[in-house]
Amino acid sequence: MSFSRTLIVRLLFAILFATPWVRGQELKVQPTPFTTWLDFRALTDASARKAGLPIWVESVQRVSGVSGNSIYRIRFRHLAGLGDDLQLRLFFHDLPNAGPSITGWTETGSQPFVAGPLGQGLGVETSETLVVPAGALDYLDVDVPGDGKTVRGAFITALRRESVWHALDFAAPENLVDPFGAPGRTATSEDDKLLYGRVRATLDAEPLTLDPARGTDAAYEFSLDTPPLLAAVTFEILGASPTALPQAFINGQPLGTASITFPDLADPGFRGASHPLEKGLRFRYTGWLRAQVIVPGPMLVGGLNNIVLRVAEDTNPIVIRAVEIELKHPSAVFDYDFKP
Repeated sequence: MSFSRTLIVRLLFAILFATPWVRGQELKVQPTPFTTWLDFRALTDASARKAGLPIWVESVQRVSGVSGNSIYRIRFRHLAGLGDDLQLRLFFHDLPNAGPSITGWTETGSQPFVAGPLGQGLGVETSETLVVPAGALDYLDVDVPGDGKTVRGAFITALRRESVWHALDFAAPENLVDPFGAPGRTATSEDDKLLYGRVRATLDAEPLTLDPARGTDAAYEFSLDTPPLLAAVTFEILGASPTALPQAFINGQPLGTASITFPDLADPGFRGASHPLEKGLRFRYTGWLRAQVIVPGPMLVGGLNNIVLRVAEDTNPIVIRAVEIELKHPSAVFDYDFKP
């Protein structure tokens, strides 16, 4: 059977300009009455569009603190059974000696909640998540050194508790599930661990900044008694670009890019920036994600091995931490087929 070019063009036109009923589902705004994004920078910008607040947030103000600090004050309106516990994710530029602190207060002057200073002075944009017992508070203060411009805003959502089944022999799941699917922090171990032929070992738990402008790479060395059948290198990454992932090299050989599962694109952690002579925006994720590099066994050798992680020259700095390696060796439960 053959089609004429005119008929094909008409069919394509019908598909592209079909009615909404033919295309399928209608576009509906997802309701979020128990969630809000607070843009702190809009409080000092008269031209910025002011967003409405949910009923359980009474007001958001910027006030002067002591010693030249700036305070963003979030007042709550107490409603029965609503907003007793909140997830607060604060977005800020993690500069040395400039970490924001969060305190919770009552109108009588007591301070049931305190956290911070947040951050590690890594010099990049980041975010940190806290669970806040808001039912015991009248307001929260986000205390920022200086003029307060290092803090971008806060994502706040009301929480509820659910019971979860988990395996007795393994670590319990995170006590907080992020609404956009962002992972919790990896708990590294100082001991190597063996399970069903898999050996897991920590290469480096501390954060390391990779700055393309300075030509810095992340290089890790490790020794093996015998090469494994398969290996995986996992790590946490801050400031990752969805379109410019880190490159990996094993023993001097290129391995490809790291694999990263990014959260829901609605996550406020995505930050876009325009660049001269470029169409569109360059995005980076201002939060910690988990990355993985799969290594074929033959690329490793008995003795000293090394892995290098590198970012492109025209990208922003990133930070890497919690670098672990997993080695798969034969075991009693190892399933495989030998081809004749």
